[in-house]
Amino acid sequence: MADRQSGADQNRLTNLPDAYVGIWWYAKFPNHYAGDGRAGNKELGKLLFDHDVEQFTAMIKAVKQDTMVLKLQEQFFRESENPLQVK
Repeated sequence: MADRQSGADQNRLTNLPDAYVGIWWYAKFPNHYAGDGRAGNKELGKLLFDHDVEQFTAMIKAVKQDTMVLKLQEQFFRESENPLQVK
C-alpha cells in the first residue's frame, strides 16, 4: 500500500493558519498515514511497538498514582459556583 498511496502532507487547510478544525488530520493526510512507509520493516515495527507499549504502561501507572487531577477538578467546580469571589 505504501508504494501506491502517498503519506505526504497535503496541506489542504493553509487558508486557516490560526484555526483548528476537527478534520485537520484528513486535510493533511487523506490516505490516513504520514511519511514514507516503504522504509518500514519488521524490526523497526517491533522497536516502535515496544517503545509505545513501554510509554503507555508508564502513563497508566502515573495516572493511577495521581492525586492532583481530582483536587484541581474539585477546586475548579467549587470556585466556579462563585467566580467573582475567587482570589
